Amino acid sequence: MIKLITVSISALLSFTTTITSAKDVNYYVISKQAAPFQIENKADQHSGIVTDIVKKVFEGSSYAINYHSYPFNRMISILEDGGQPNWITYGSPSWGGVQAENLSEEPIYTVKHVLLSSKKNEFTFTDMKDMNSKIVVLLHGFDYPQLTPFIKSGDIEELRVKDYQAAFRIVKKLQGDAAFVEMDSRIKYNFSQLGLDNEQYKTQSFNKVIPDYPIYLALDPNMDKSIQSFINSRLKSMKDSGELDIIVNKYI
Repeated sequence: MIKLITVSISALLSFTTTITSAKDVNYYVISKQAAPFQIENKADQHSGIVTDIVKKVFEGSSYAINYHSYPFNRMISILEDGGQPNWITYGSPSWGGVQAENLSEEPIYTVKHVLLSSKKNEFTFTDMKDMNSKIVVLLHGFDYPQLTPFIKSGDIEELRVKDYQAAFRIVKKLQGDAAFVEMDSRIKYNFSQLGLDNEQYKTQSFNKVIPDYPIYLALDPNMDKSIQSFINSRLKSMKDSGELDIIVNKYI
């Protein structure tokens, strides 16, 4: 009789653990390079457009958010290997790979790329011919297939930098001979964070080369269907109520 009771308790504990884990969602954060979409102030303090949206989606629910922070390439490798169950990050169809396999029904933001250059010796961008013999500044880890043919042909020179401060410094120093290609939202956010005078820079649309595109919550392809339905339902409500716009406008 005692043995039977012991087995029953063990089975109950196992069942309880399964139920608990089914209520967890695992949110993956790109460390250091993803602001204003994902921001880490400290190891346990997370904010940003995507992060705040994820928090709002699960606010008041029975789901618990577990945070996992990694450099970009490491995060992608982990997710390609399966990641933790019911994982979430952000992505877009144009990015391909694991960040495009299973997306939320509602987009959460529209990405716009711009060309940032100095106002001294400024130039006007109409097409890539205007970039001939100029330096294109890019962040490490971010690749743009649309620029690859021009880099390979030698029409433009590629210069990689580790952070925004370095990119802004080079653009300012080279006065019209260099331009930084980046998302408009990320440039605005980092200008604000660094306390820079944006009047010294010229920002031009780059959507003729990198068209505007939507980003979504990227979801585990094997995500529990009930969690996925919950996420999509909440995102639709947030879009209809204007909550998505409120979150975005807080950072941009």
